[in-house]
Amino acid sequence: MLLVAGCAGVGGRSREPVRSEVDPQTTAAVVARVPEGCRAEVAAALTAGEDAAGSCAVMRDRAAQEALARRRLRVFGMVERTTVRLASVALVVSQAYLCRRWPLRNAGESALEIGPARAAGCTVRRYRGPLTISVREANAAVLPVMTARSDDDGYIEVMFADIDSLLRARGRGGLMTFTELQVGRDGWAVRVKLPELQAQLAEWHATWIEQGRGSPGLFAALHPQDGAASQMRVRALEATVQRQAADAAAVDRGELSARRFLERHVWSPYRSLVEQKDGRSSP
Repeated sequence: MLLVAGCAGVGGRSREPVRSEVDPQTTAAVVARVPEGCRAEVAAALTAGEDAAGSCAVMRDRAAQEALARRRLRVFGMVERTTVRLASVALVVSQAYLCRRWPLRNAGESALEIGPARAAGCTVRRYRGPLTISVREANAAVLPVMTARSDDDGYIEVMFADIDSLLRARGRGGLMTFTELQVGRDGWAVRVKLPELQAQLAEWHATWIEQGRGSPGLFAALHPQDGAASQMRVRALEATVQRQAADAAAVDRGELSARRFLERHVWSPYRSLVEQKDGRSSP
């Protein structure tokens, strides 16, 4: 569950782990001590925080060890499991500390995993503490939204509706008007690409509708830019007319009052017929 600690910046922000990218100043200092032929490769690895394949692995490991020596007492954020659901993203997070060298993520991974942390000689344990929840705007500006806490098992679940409500309350528009949701300071735990999430949510919603468990009208309201939205609007209209036809038949059978029909359906192709039964005339 999501445990809200308050606004971002409250609840021990300084205790939160960091990502595995090495800061530019440290990178420049340690790369200067690397043989010239490996400098570009090592600099790229440290800057990205990734242990990419290359011919300078030994030099990269030495540079990572020196980088940690220049920035001791670092605690690195790790992610053991990520589950993206329709309404939330759930994580099990850990921290790596007392490392022998700066841990670098596997190439292409967005978060540090247990394998690279162990390879860097780190001690690993579940992280219980604050995580900053932020969103990124189209212009790359990052807006902190709130601070949450993981539990004793390192578990945290971030509900999209909670973030959406907080943003709307501040007059910033809904969650899906932003480009990225970040969990953890600088997104060390997860970075959710919101346009991709929106597309995934629309796909799931459409599947549920095909299985008879969703609302076409709600789909069109939630995903107006999706390619299936116009088709869903047609299906929603057809479903509305079908309900109105059933209610009009119920009026004929005396099972539903004309007045109740008119209150229920502000617009309907059956309205004029029902108004005649109610003694009214269409405006």
